[in-house]
This record gives sequence, structure tokens and C-alpha cells, in this order.
Amino acid sequence: MFLPNKFKPTKQKKFDLRNSREKFFKRKSKNLEFLLNKRFNWMKRYLKKKNYIIELGSGNGLFKEVLKNKKIMLSDIEVYKWIDLKIDMNNFKLDKKFQKKVDVFVINHALHHCAYPAKLLKELSKYLKKGGLILINDPEISFFFKFFLYLLNHEGWSMDSKVFNLKKPLFNPKNPWFSDNAIAYHLFNKEKKFIKFFPEYRIEKNVLNEFSIFLNSGGVVSDSFFIPLTNFFLKVIDCFDNILISFFPKVFALNRRVVLKKIK
Repeated sequence: MFLPNKFKPTKQKKFDLRNSREKFFKRKSKNLEFLLNKRFNWMKRYLKKKNYIIELGSGNGLFKEVLKNKKIMLSDIEVYKWIDLKIDMNNFKLDKKFQKKVDVFVINHALHHCAYPAKLLKELSKYLKKGGLILINDPEISFFFKFFLYLLNHEGWSMDSKVFNLKKPLFNPKNPWFSDNAIAYHLFNKEKKFIKFFPEYRIEKNVLNEFSIFLNSGGVVSDSFFIPLTNFFLKVIDCFDNILISFFPKVFALNRRVVLKKIK
């Protein structure tokens, strides 16, 4: 199937974050819990004995609910009762008390909603202490990710994005739901290019994962059909996913996991 180099949905969707948060607590889906545990539990080792942990683009705030870490501060451009800080990733500003004090920034499936990703990463370095970390999960623009975005008319991508441009936005920054799902690919696919542009960081981790467990999760903020499975079968499927992704990453991978460490 031919998929365009660029795709923009005909109608931009906006999700009900309150509703998605309530559904998470009510339906107790093992599928979604498995997915979120996979996305977040690997971060635990990086969060131990850390004082300032800030998640950007927290949305429905499930990151803190899953990890049960009281030191995590949730932020978003839209303020809800579970949000601690109002932060616009496209115009990033923090109180001066955080300068060179933040231990960890977390960006979970929010970086592709930032119209100035390179500018954001530059700004974050001003607030990170030396040795501080940025932990990232973001969509990987594989064949199947494009296919499902196109099929569902959900979000867009551009394989021509100039992600290292500090001044020109990749899309309209005024709408927090606009996105470019190729951002993580463009930033981290060629590590040498990233390091040349960001000498203040070292890439500690850069791996691809998630396929079936993402598709059959029922949605994190959306509400989609899924087949309920036990943890045993979810683990089996996840192992099979990892094998597929190891052989055909450009076809099957739906998520990129990255750890950046500030070294300057």
C-alpha cells in the first residue's frame, strides 16, 4: 500500500482527558495496564533518589498513577486537578528556582505534539543539573504506524520535517493536539547527527519496541476496540513483538524509547 511522504488528518481530533483517566480506573484493563507498565517501569531505575522529576505533556496523568512516585510533578498546557505545573512545550519556561536543579524530565508520547522539538531540548538543558536525564517515549514512524494513522485519519507525519530548526515550527503551535509523529525518528535515528547538534547531551538509550500490545491496548487517551487478554498471553505477544521488531524495525516498531544525559 502506498503511503504519502506527508500526511495531515482532514479533521484534527481532540480527546477527553478526564474521561480517559476515569475509564482507566473503572475498567481495570489488563491490556492497558500491561502497556503502561512496559512504558513506565523501565524508568524506575532512573528515578531512584531523585528530588525534582517533571513530566511534560502529562495529559491524563497516568504516569504518576502507575509509578506511585510522589516526587513526580505533572505538567501540561491544559490544567486539570491532577496537574501540578502549567507548561507550554512550545514556549518552555520554568521558575528560576528550577535552573540547574531538575534531576529528570519525562516526555511520554508528547514530544510529537511539540512544534519546536529542538528548541525544547535546548531549553531543558538549562534546567537540568549536570548528569540530569531526559526520559522519552514517542511514536516511531514505521510502516504500520503510518498505515494506522492514515486509516484512522488520526494524526499526521512528515518525512521531510526539519526538526533541528530552532526557529521555524513544524506545525501550528497554537493547537496542542497538532502533531508530527515522525519527530522522534528524525531526532534520534541518526545518533551522530543528534550529538553534533546537541553536544550537551549523550544518548544513553535508543531502542524500538511495541507493536501488538500497543494496538490491542484499547487506547491510552482514545477508546478503541481490544481483545481482553491475561498477563501470560500479553507477555507472549510482547516477546513475539520484540522478535518482529528486531528483524523488521521499519515495518513493525510503534514506539521509540530514549534516554538523554546532560554532560555539559
